[in-house]
Amino acid sequence: MVTRSKSPRSRDIACIRIGFEHYLLDADKAMQVLKLMRESVSCHRDYNGRRMRYVAGAAPELELSMIQASEVVMPGAQLALEDMR
Repeated sequence: MVTRSKSPRSRDIACIRIGFEHYLLDADKAMQVLKLMRESVSCHRDYNGRRMRYVAGAAPELELSMIQASEVVMPGAQLALEDMR
């Protein structure tokens, strides 16, 4: 019979980069975001006359990094990611 450890398992955390912006997420959710973003292209809005047009661009640069919870700090020395769900 196998018993499970009673110690709480630390959550897997990921830092994703989309273009020049970085975001912290639960690792499973981060992978879902990147899976969706792989199929996207950037765009910018162009107001031409009386109509709004959307001009398609290139695919975004995407990156995923797995990190330790201990590497995350909050401004003001608050606890980070303890209650993030």
